[in-house]
Amino acid sequence: MIVCHCKGISDRAIRRAIRSGAQTVRQVARSCAAGTGCGGCHAAIDDILERECPGAQATELFSLADYAPAR
Repeated sequence: MIVCHCKGISDRAIRRAIRSGAQTVRQVARSCAAGTGCGGCHAAIDDILERECPGAQATELFSLADYAPAR
């Protein structure tokens, strides 16, 4: 299922990022670009983080300006 519609990132790609060590929305964004568009998927990424690694601090505020635009 597509979670990040801006970047076309699926829940599977987000889970792979989490299995590779991402524990926050920012880390997921850096790993697979999910959440770097409009930010509307941050809650869904949080939900996946909570299911995949219970107890992790999933919510982390950041600015989308932290990321260079995709080229």
